[in-house]
Amino acid sequence: MVADCPNVPGNSLNLTLFIMSTQSAAFGNQAIAFQYGIKERSDRLMNYFLIGHFLVGLAFAFFYDTWLIAFGVGGISLVAYYSVKIALPHSSLYQYVLSIVLGVFMAQFIYQMHGLFEMHFFAFISSALLITYQKWKLQIPLLIVVVIHHASLGYLQNIGFSTIYFTQLDYFTIQTFIIHILLAAVIFFICGLWAYQLKKYNEIQILQTTQMTELQEEAKVSIEHERDTLENSNQQLRQLNQDLEKARHDADQANQAKSIFLATMSHEIRTPMNGVIGMAALLNETHLTDEQRMFTGTITTCGETLINVINDVLDFSKIESGNIELECEDFDLRHCLEDVIDIFSSRAAQIGLELFYQIKENVPLQIVGDHLRLRQILINLVGNAMKFTERGEICIFVYLQKIGADGKVELRFDVLDTGIGIPEDKLNRLFKAFSQVDSSTTRKYGGTGLGLAISEKLVALMGGGISVKSKPDKGSTFSFTVMTMPGTRVLEPYTYYNMADIEGARILIVDDNLTNLTILNRQFEYWRLKSIPAGSGQEALTILAKKIEVDLVITDMQMPGMDGIMLADLIREEYPTIPIILLSSIEVEFKNNQRQLFVSVMSKPIKQHILSKQILNALHRQITLSDEKINPNRLSADFGGKYPLAILIVEDNQMNQRVIMHILNKMGYQPDLAKNGQEAIEAANQKDYGIILMDMQMPDIDGMEATKVIRQTVVKQPVIIALTANAMADDREACLAAGMDDYISKPVKLEDLMNKLKKWYEIIF
Repeated sequence: MVADCPNVPGNSLNLTLFIMSTQSAAFGNQAIAFQYGIKERSDRLMNYFLIGHFLVGLAFAFFYDTWLIAFGVGGISLVAYYSVKIALPHSSLYQYVLSIVLGVFMAQFIYQMHGLFEMHFFAFISSALLITYQKWKLQIPLLIVVVIHHASLGYLQNIGFSTIYFTQLDYFTIQTFIIHILLAAVIFFICGLWAYQLKKYNEIQILQTTQMTELQEEAKVSIEHERDTLENSNQQLRQLNQDLEKARHDADQANQAKSIFLATMSHEIRTPMNGVIGMAALLNETHLTDEQRMFTGTITTCGETLINVINDVLDFSKIESGNIELECEDFDLRHCLEDVIDIFSSRAAQIGLELFYQIKENVPLQIVGDHLRLRQILINLVGNAMKFTERGEICIFVYLQKIGADGKVELRFDVLDTGIGIPEDKLNRLFKAFSQVDSSTTRKYGGTGLGLAISEKLVALMGGGISVKSKPDKGSTFSFTVMTMPGTRVLEPYTYYNMADIEGARILIVDDNLTNLTILNRQFEYWRLKSIPAGSGQEALTILAKKIEVDLVITDMQMPGMDGIMLADLIREEYPTIPIILLSSIEVEFKNNQRQLFVSVMSKPIKQHILSKQILNALHRQITLSDEKINPNRLSADFGGKYPLAILIVEDNQMNQRVIMHILNKMGYQPDLAKNGQEAIEAANQKDYGIILMDMQMPDIDGMEATKVIRQTVVKQPVIIALTANAMADDREACLAAGMDDYISKPVKLEDLMNKLKKWYEIIF
């Protein structure tokens, strides 16, 4: 519309001014037309009200015979109004005359009714009538007439003119006059304000109507323009959709290729690593010098580090692609934490770190969730803590954060360490993939930088969040929350012992580590035992010297000044009847009869049920226990005799054949070997095997296909355990779906293999 106007300037500023002036002109025209309509309607309305006022005056004439006033004053008022209106049709002067006329009618009615008070209300009626013109200034003439009338006639009546008939009151003081006028002024002001507001509202409405009209016109132009370009846009959109579909297809193919590549690389790396780690483990079982044992340990450690790197990359890939799903099963929280503690206990002892955990009393011990993924998060955090902590302690605390209305609970896990800490300006880099605090840290401490990124995403999948607080040279605290529910299924019970029989027993705890003292103290309070803490051996001796009755002493081994053995020796000399339990993070080498100083020796980190057994044993001697130590499973020919099984190995890789054959031979088995799936099928039909260790990837007939055939053809079904170097999503599910009974990931760990054989022997027999 604007573009067709020849007077529109070319630049945008002039165009804007032109549009604004056009809108102003349109608004002005509509406002004038609207005001004219208001004037016409109000004039017609006033014709009726003026005639009504004149007739009311005639009606009042009957009361006190005031016909002359009714015809004279009323008639003159009408003549004055209509004369001005006819003489000046385009002027608004007649409206102000109308305001005066209405005031005169009020005065006429007051006089006709001999000062009847109610006649004063005609002033208010007139004020309300004038609102229809929407001019607040019309209230002014009426107000002036009222003021002059009341002031003059009230004064005359007060000085003795009885025929004025202003009021029927005996007096009309100045105070009454002022109040009367003020109240009248308030009413006139309200009516004027009402008229003003009506006018402003109508102006706003006119402006909005004008703008709406302009918008409608612009919309018409826009629709016409859109109609012209719609076909082109649709064509472009169709082309874009085709391009997007092609890009999505390419992305799916690339993602599939990435998954295949990762699976292939994982298999190709894990297969030789199975030989490296397996042979190193076998070598470690032979008679070696200390130097040779160090070499085999280094080989195993490096191999496991490489496998962990591969696992991190695969986990991150699965999470990024959205192919990871969490399990939802009941599990024991304390078992989960103790599994994590067990993984790091030996390493913590080697470097002299205190490692312990505490679950607050109100935390449900059986919860629903994915215990493997929760353990993975804790392993990542504790592993990081140990990597960056050279001395001090690492603690895991579990708190009940809140309980929801739907029965869900939010648990908070805190992993504290006393390590090197992290600068505040580097904290935002922690949870980024492949990121480290700085390059020097990467060189010194190693790692892919994926552990925390994976943990953050797993925590998010569990409905929680992860955060960190840290101070350089003081340590760090990693905290994360998970949403879960208390478990309801019946699980294998965690071992608990009844401590009620020794309630009130007084136990002296000696440890230079304040955190460990605090945790033991809280645990003893929960068991209703009376704990007496001491921060050193000397402090413990001082307490005993005060003749404080003590039933049991629990002392740490590594303490400055006086270690646990020295303290026990001194206590035994003075207080031979007090039993003593020794806690140690390292393997203790006793000399002479030093072992006899202690009723039991416990390895840190301490498990709750083991501690309770040892205390009961020390005080009651009712439970026979040996020293609690972590003894890894060792290869022994007796294992095959204890769990006799006919085993078939199905493996096409010669190196893996040698590894698994040597391991099983060391365990006392004489397994058969099938080099491919076809040989496995033939062997399974010729001999009854208890267990078949089935490789997944083989030429011609792979492990899954061979398993399906065996399930269909063999009469006495064996237990089939998958051996695979694949580690992508759904590997375990695919194995089970093919008919396999269990799953072992390569590289094969001795403990895993032994546990599987023991498990299935007990199930079969």
